[in-house]
Amino acid sequence: MGNFVGSFILFQTTLDQKVHWLAHWNYERQEFMLPGAKKKPYETFQHCLISEIEKTFELVPFEDFIISQDPQAHLAFSDKPASEQPSEHYIIELFDFQALKSSARKILEADLRNRWVNEQDIEEGTTADGFPIASLFRALFHKANLAGRLS
Repeated sequence: MGNFVGSFILFQTTLDQKVHWLAHWNYERQEFMLPGAKKKPYETFQHCLISEIEKTFELVPFEDFIISQDPQAHLAFSDKPASEQPSEHYIIELFDFQALKSSARKILEADLRNRWVNEQDIEEGTTADGFPIASLFRALFHKANLAGRLS
């Protein structure tokens, strides 16, 4: 990946008395990750995420959803996935939905490219149905203390 500057949406629900986060399939990397995108130089982190949700899920900003004004977390860090690989550098903002219409929620939940994943899935790196979860998801889970967030 090299350098990544972008934003992701934190969408969570409680299933079977456990907090779950929405993960979206990344076709390029062949793994599940938080829904989001790489930021273009002229975009804000928030605008980048709004555009991605609009494009990927065909939801209308300010009608179907509103992203929180301020990020839940702003993270800047480097990671070296394996000794033979170069370091990857990240600047990431994580946002919540400030508002999400129930019809839009149903669209997200019905999308076959999405899965609800819990802490155990994220730590193990696989969904309940055996698909890989990005190691970046696990890194963000710990760095943003997602386990400590209230549902």
